[in-house]
Amino acid sequence: MDTVKKINEILVSLFNSVLKMEEKALQNSTNLNLSITEIHTLEAIGTGKPKTMTQVAGALKISVGTLTVAINKLVKKGYVERSRVSEDRRIVKIRLTDTGRAAVEEHEAFHDSMVREAIADLTEEEALRFVQSIDNINQFFQMQEFRPMKGSEHLRLEPLKMGELTIPVPIFQGGMGIGISMSGLAGAVAAQGGVGVISAAQPGFNEPDFDKNPVEANTRALKRNIKEALAIAAKGETPGAVGVNIMVAAQHYEDYVNAAIDAGAQIIISGAGLPTSLPAIEKTKNVKLVPIVSSARAAGLIIKNWSKKYNRVPDAVIFEGPLAGGHLGFKEEQLELAEEAFYKTIREIKHELSDLPNCPLIVAGGIFNRNDALKAISHGADGVQMGTRFVTTEECDAPMAFKQAYLNCGKEDVTIIKSPVGMPGRAMKNSFSHRVGEEGQREAIARCNNCIVPCNPSTAPYCITSALVRAARGDVENGLVFCGANAWKCDKIETVEDIFKEFKAGS
Repeated sequence: MDTVKKINEILVSLFNSVLKMEEKALQNSTNLNLSITEIHTLEAIGTGKPKTMTQVAGALKISVGTLTVAINKLVKKGYVERSRVSEDRRIVKIRLTDTGRAAVEEHEAFHDSMVREAIADLTEEEALRFVQSIDNINQFFQMQEFRPMKGSEHLRLEPLKMGELTIPVPIFQGGMGIGISMSGLAGAVAAQGGVGVISAAQPGFNEPDFDKNPVEANTRALKRNIKEALAIAAKGETPGAVGVNIMVAAQHYEDYVNAAIDAGAQIIISGAGLPTSLPAIEKTKNVKLVPIVSSARAAGLIIKNWSKKYNRVPDAVIFEGPLAGGHLGFKEEQLELAEEAFYKTIREIKHELSDLPNCPLIVAGGIFNRNDALKAISHGADGVQMGTRFVTTEECDAPMAFKQAYLNCGKEDVTIIKSPVGMPGRAMKNSFSHRVGEEGQREAIARCNNCIVPCNPSTAPYCITSALVRAARGDVENGLVFCGANAWKCDKIETVEDIFKEFKAGS
């Protein structure tokens, strides 16, 4: 038997059979006056939050113009309604009406019934084997859109070269503020051969003079933590490096960059805006400069700007995808499309870096295990960055209550919140997120910490520093608990060494 020919016949027949069954179900329905294309459009809109036309068009892989024609018909039929965003009246969002939701639910019930009947005669073991086989085929076809850049012989974690600086294991630990990634975690990661990263977001929150002199307290705490992390790293057999993550949007940005350099930081990582002025602060080229970007366009702008103004290029680039934790480099309506294009974006950024000598690409956002890392590497990444996975380690500087929140987290407990600094952020659902999110309550701001440039305390719904500090001190119900999309996968307290052993296995 020609197996390939038989599989092809089955796939084609299966596709046609399902299509005919869908058409028949819609024709026989007394409630629906919809075509298959229209029901699929309703499914793309979904029963959740309103979406922009661009989001839905991207999901359906059609132009916004083509979608507009379809939506006009669905609005007339009563399945869809339009609304404008109050913050920007130019943005139109669409959502399903009650009739539209009922149509989607009826169609989903049809598919559920069809599949249940199709596998009714299979044993549990046969059904499991079938799912594994069909999922492998599905993943293959999905991968054809973004073919890997590297063959299987390259799928390993290889040392990184950043000029004269060598990183034995290409794992960057994400910088997590406030108080989550300090000297303990950063030092342990660097000791294992990776890049341990201290967050410069209010590191002095526990200093006695923080309320009166936040900049002095932060500078003092930042320097101390860098020196402590370097001392821990030096105990490793093949240590990596200690870096500092400093947000471009931070007040006193230049002060914190200089403080990090003075204390001996080997790498400055900078995002939350384009760090166009960073090379003007660090002129010696002894400290490695690594911008965080969310697109190839942003990477290109930084390269062009740094080359023209400072005769310098990035020593590495971090691409932070939409599944990352904390503040995100995407608008909320962009997240779904950005997730779909994640591997394509890796390749685009890698292409942007291809002419630069020795500029590795580090990929972040959703990296949780070794397979995630290898998949990113197969598409062009030279290394990965992880934050969430390191939270539930013994060495993480967060209190146990914070770590336990991760261990107790379910997939449905991860949400997107609107930060007072104007960016969406991924965080854990709790009493705080419910109050300021779903209920829209405003927390009175007694004192401004002058932490982020875009924040206006007179209009901000809450103080982000205060919310993060509460969580960092263990009040995880009334504080802001930032987390990545895969926080629900954390199921145990482990050591940094455990994680590195897992990722290095087979390398």
